[in-house]
This record gives sequence, structure tokens and C-alpha cells, in this order.
Amino acid sequence: MQRKLWRAVGQLERLDPLFFSMTYGALGSAQQVSIDSAITMHHESPVAVAAHMTCANAGRRQIEDVAEKFHGAGIRRFVALRGDPVDEVTSDSYDANTSIFQLIDILRKPGDVDISVAAYPEGHPQAKSTLSDLQHLQRKLDAGANRAITQYFFDADCFLRFRDQAQRLGIDKPIIPGILPIHDYRRIKAFSERCGTSVPANFAAKFAAVANNPSAQYRLSLELAVELCQRLSREGVDHFHLYTLNQTDMCLDISLALGASVGISQLTSAA
Repeated sequence: MQRKLWRAVGQLERLDPLFFSMTYGALGSAQQVSIDSAITMHHESPVAVAAHMTCANAGRRQIEDVAEKFHGAGIRRFVALRGDPVDEVTSDSYDANTSIFQLIDILRKPGDVDISVAAYPEGHPQAKSTLSDLQHLQRKLDAGANRAITQYFFDADCFLRFRDQAQRLGIDKPIIPGILPIHDYRRIKAFSERCGTSVPANFAAKFAAVANNPSAQYRLSLELAVELCQRLSREGVDHFHLYTLNQTDMCLDISLALGASVGISQLTSAA
């Protein structure tokens, strides 16, 4: 996975993205691998690195220690996330949770930092309502985040409605659509059911028709992602966040098909 990560970095540097975002192993040995990989990327790649940081299952001192490592290495871009708690969290505790704000405060301490936070076009699964979820996003942005990057989605109208609702609420910072190419339809369908993302009903028939043809599956996935980005572009979206999951070929092809480098970041997964 380490070797695959570095091949991904080398390929995606050609797109000259605004930054790479590096996922974070919040627990166990994966955490140190994530930290070390992000710092090495920061030193070795000409592309800026946005290090993921999560705050679930971690005390303030632990979060401060990790932040200090990143700050000391010169990393100034971050993606601040609550992360997945070990124990199930109720809607009430989700709404009352302020640890994400503490995380943003810790990351801002050195000054001159750039922070992205998460947004959910279809609502966070634990939010009480669409409005409460948008208000939570607004508080994160008001706490010092520069932008929001969304959970992936497959319906352009879903994102556009969410953007309009955010603007009506008074959110004026950028909301960047997260684009996930479909490398494996069955896995994406199963994962989407768990995280509350809708998969268009007609996708099942489309992928069933090419089930025994990997090349046709690839072309279909590419076509769907490009069409989604093109529709968003026509509606004024000029930055995209591509979730690569360490699989770079399709992200490269999407970017080339769109006719220019994508405007924001490629997401490379931790080894």
C-alpha cells in the first residue's frame, strides 16, 4: 500500500491540484503510518498536503500532540473531521458534541492555516434534520474553517439543492463537491447504504449490463463521473474533490475528460 500510495502521488502531481488530502488512521498503528506518510508527502511532493485530523475517541492532549507534529513539520492545511466513534452516538449527543470545534481551535493556533470540514448533501445520518445539519455546518465554518468538502453523491440536483439551502441560511464559504468514481458498483452500493448516500436506481441496470466486461465497467464509471462534474460545472461549480482511494487511473481520466486540471484536491488514502 505504501508503494501504491507513492505511485498515486507521482501520477496525480501531473494535474497540479491545489492540495492532496491524506486520510487519517485514528486508532492503533494506522495513526502513526498516516502521520508519517502525510509529513513525508509534505516534504517530498511539490503539491501541498492537507492532513486529516479526527477528534472522536481522543482527548484534547492527544489531539494537541498530533497537531503539534503536523505544525512542527510545516503542514498548514488540514481536513478537520469528527471521525467515527468507537461507541454508537445518539442524535442528541451528536448535536451536543463540541469536540469538532475544539479540534478546529487547536489546528488554528499557529495562525496562517487552511482548514476544510465535512458537509453532507443528504444530511448526516445522525442529524435530527436537514436544518440542524446545516446549522452544525455553519457553526464549523464560523469557528474558523475555510471551506466544506462534501460526502460523495451521485445526483447533481442533490448537491445543488444543498448548496442553495446553505446559501439561504447565510453560508457564504465554498462548498466543494466530493466526487467518488465507482470502481466497484457492489461495494459502493453496500457502503452507500451504511452511510446514507443514495445511489440512483438506474445504476443497477447500467452496471448489470457490463458485469462481465471490466473495460465497459470502467468506461461507464468514467462517463457517469464526467457527466456529474460537467453538470455541476454548468451550475457554477469550479472546484472538485476527487476521492481516489489510491486508485488514480480513473481520476486522471476524469480530469483529462473535463479538459483541465481539477480545481481542488485528489484524496489519497493512507497505507
